[in-house]
Amino acid sequence: MLSNSITNLVDQYHTAAKKYYNEALHMLQSQVESSALDTRTREDVTQILYMLKESKSQTPLTVEEALQLKPSDGLDKKLVVCSEDGARQIFDKGPPCFPVLVAESGHQQRITIDWFLDVLGTRSYLDIHDFGKNTKEQDRVPERMPSSKAINMFRGRQKGELQEGQNHPLNFLNLSRVKDNVVLTFLANRKDFKILELSREENGKREFRPESIDLDESTSFHLLASRGAVHLPHVDHHGVYTTVFNEEGHKLWLMWPGLGLDGLKEWRSTGQVPRNGIPIYIPPGYTLIQPPGTLHAPITITDCLMTGTMHWHSSQLLDILRYTKAEIEDPEMTNEPFSRQFIKKMTMILDLWQEGSKAYEWPPIESFNECRDILEWLKEGCDCHAMEDVTMATTHAVTTQCGETVDPRLEDFASIADLDSG
Repeated sequence: MLSNSITNLVDQYHTAAKKYYNEALHMLQSQVESSALDTRTREDVTQILYMLKESKSQTPLTVEEALQLKPSDGLDKKLVVCSEDGARQIFDKGPPCFPVLVAESGHQQRITIDWFLDVLGTRSYLDIHDFGKNTKEQDRVPERMPSSKAINMFRGRQKGELQEGQNHPLNFLNLSRVKDNVVLTFLANRKDFKILELSREENGKREFRPESIDLDESTSFHLLASRGAVHLPHVDHHGVYTTVFNEEGHKLWLMWPGLGLDGLKEWRSTGQVPRNGIPIYIPPGYTLIQPPGTLHAPITITDCLMTGTMHWHSSQLLDILRYTKAEIEDPEMTNEPFSRQFIKKMTMILDLWQEGSKAYEWPPIESFNECRDILEWLKEGCDCHAMEDVTMATTHAVTTQCGETVDPRLEDFASIADLDSG
């Protein structure tokens, strides 16, 4: 029998989720009606509004209910809402195949948008998407501008200083972590979830890494967007678990969980997301854990700051490699370029597995040959073509207002993973 506290947690969440789902619908409809043609606001929001209307809220499962089900029961398409202790129970059992929303606890300190903007003000430049730009004239590449200008644009929207029709959303990109202690307590010190972080070459000093795309730097990050920013559906690259902790504001995370590679390929071939996506509301102080390969499209209901982490689980190497291969074959499956560090890092991991390291839980040994075959395929086919694509994306994605190319290795440029982040 469920305790009252668990029942109340799910009921309270379900009530709040309905409220903010309706607020998101109203906000997006207003944006479509007030925005000019050919702006990113009009084009992207129109699509997201349709998808949101086609989505279907579901009553979340409790931990007890989830642990009684099997993947064959459709568990991978269910949302679980729980406490921090409940999340610990889930992860004690193994890497979850379903999204988990963890309620606020006293263990996770929050930072504010104002505090974060003050920190951003110490940087020389920032990369942003301005949804008011004409997509036919400026395409969809982010714009690099002086940090003071970008911050003033954000604060102007906070204060409501712009007239209706001019108050287009902003999305800040490439925000490397500045917050301390970002790893969730129920994930901390789980070796199998640290393999992405721990698989580094160490030689007694910090290694100089010239790569513009760096998996090590992407393991923790921040997301900052103003009211109304949306992201078209995509998956996070390289088969990662993604966690997002809501520091301030209200976010709706439209999600199509449990599609698998076949479902993702069908989405890409038809150009249509499945009906009945799940709109997951993330309140301030809550954390969403998103399984690998999950199609999602975040919607910013109010100005919102989030802190995120990315993880591999050592038992899922074959899935990680299969997702990566699919992303190379169809780069538009993800909004992130191929990481130059991936091949080197995965080579180190497979070598550890082959050597019989006891540090991690490995996949079934029968899958090793396929893992190695995909890695060799990546080495043979990606060293030139994918790297050229990444370099080209880097060169064209980051320009100053004068059209000057900025070396992405400079000026706090951790990655271009946020060509359309979220």
